[in-house]
Amino acid sequence: MTELVKTVLKNDIGMEVTLVNFGARITSVKYPVIDKLQEMLVRYDTTKEFVSDPFYLGATCGRVCNRIENAKFEIDGQQYTLPANDGDNCLHGGDDNISLQYWQLEQDSLTAQYAKFTLDVSDGHNGFPSNVQLAVTYQLSENGALTIDYWGITDKKTPLNLTNHAYFNLGEKSCFDLQLKLSADGFLERSSAGIPTGELLNIDDMGVDFAAGRSIAELIDLNKFAQVKNEEGFDTCFVLKPESEIKAELRSVKNRVKMTVMTDQPSIQLYTGKFLDDPFRPYQGVCLEC
Repeated sequence: MTELVKTVLKNDIGMEVTLVNFGARITSVKYPVIDKLQEMLVRYDTTKEFVSDPFYLGATCGRVCNRIENAKFEIDGQQYTLPANDGDNCLHGGDDNISLQYWQLEQDSLTAQYAKFTLDVSDGHNGFPSNVQLAVTYQLSENGALTIDYWGITDKKTPLNLTNHAYFNLGEKSCFDLQLKLSADGFLERSSAGIPTGELLNIDDMGVDFAAGRSIAELIDLNKFAQVKNEEGFDTCFVLKPESEIKAELRSVKNRVKMTVMTDQPSIQLYTGKFLDDPFRPYQGVCLEC
């Protein structure tokens, strides 16, 4: 299937989640704010614009989200070479990755509150080993929870690490105005190219309290960690506290909207959107990539 297929999930409180099969993406989340629906995401005006999107808006990213150093890895003594699409590194699975594929929307299971997308990826695609059968499901509850589940079936050893790349603004013009809480003990030290060094640093090294619910502007401006200051924002992997049910909380005071994040994954990549560009603006939204 190489045509756009859109579906909208709805619940009784009026929330609407729009999905599209290109990249198994979330293209819109509308939530009732003061008796009217308001957009919660950074998004394009039309669905067809997502096909040429370079920012991964709302996309399912992989086979391996984030970066693989020098675009290569080794399994059982065999080296695999990937497309280098981020300097010397492979980002989000390389060129022609799964966020740029037309997934199949499963019609038999589709309901007003549930959608399932599937994609078969061949052995050797973008240099990765193994045939992989992928599935992503979106479930909208009546109380406003959106649950994303991922499955992957492989026939060889292969790395597989999927995430969603929605940019949240909760109806604000900038992510700076949003308040953020994180339930994290530490974060991964990384190079200027975004590659983890292997060192786990204590969250206290940043000198700000991520449990207090400060604005993202304050978390950047008051930060004591040189990399955050120099890069004017976050592109940071935070290691989550396993004992906490709620891993992150994002709040718009103006719109009286709070979003909580729960995940079974060990970390969240916090990205504050510095490199968003035309037709958007830098820092227009924030990604919480589990």
